[in-house]
Amino acid sequence: MTQEQIEAVINDEPAQQPVVTYQDVHTKIALRHPQTQINEALTVAIAHEQTTFNDAQAKWVIECEQVQQVIDAAQLHNAANPEEPKPVPELPAEPVIDLALRRACYNSEHVAVDLALTTEAEPAKVVFDDDALIAYHHPATEAHSAEHIEQVKRARFKAQRAIDVAAITVEVEGLVFDGDEMAQTRMARAAVVMDDTESVSWVLADNSQTRVKKAQLVAACKAAGLEQTRLWMNDL
Repeated sequence: MTQEQIEAVINDEPAQQPVVTYQDVHTKIALRHPQTQINEALTVAIAHEQTTFNDAQAKWVIECEQVQQVIDAAQLHNAANPEEPKPVPELPAEPVIDLALRRACYNSEHVAVDLALTTEAEPAKVVFDDDALIAYHHPATEAHSAEHIEQVKRARFKAQRAIDVAAITVEVEGLVFDGDEMAQTRMARAAVVMDDTESVSWVLADNSQTRVKKAQLVAACKAAGLEQTRLWMNDL
């Protein structure tokens, strides 16, 4: 406790809250304090800045009134005595808040943009949300043609379709079979040489091993083929 706070307690006066500056906020950021603590400190620093600004604004208004009286008197004098003019002062500059100081403390968030599908060329920019205390960073974008965008979408569709086909599984009589293209080939090849009453050892989708009949392999192969056809026909 500072001497000033101790004296305030002795005199039964409310102790003044310590001033939190933007440098204090930067220190918390550098020390990787939780974001909630950083935001709390930033809120206090902003409130202190606003209070200081309000005081300066009130003093500025009073000073402007006083200077304006001097200006008016000087202008009247100069109008009546053009040969002996008095200097006319300027109104004091209005106090302003430098938002750059507080914004430098905002939490940064990078806006996700699909750069391959943008249609307008825009430079990188930062958009500030002064209520949420967040700085949104937008990346630079390019103006892609409709043909380029169509090609990108088509390539992505094909890539995703290949992933979906590779992940096909089908269930037959409670057994879950892999249904990708290689699995379909294996099932078809095995079924061709099997008798209707014959069974073979088979590794299922969960890597467990069991014995399956020809009819089960045929049904699984057919179901997997239908699912692959559905995926292939589900075009853009």
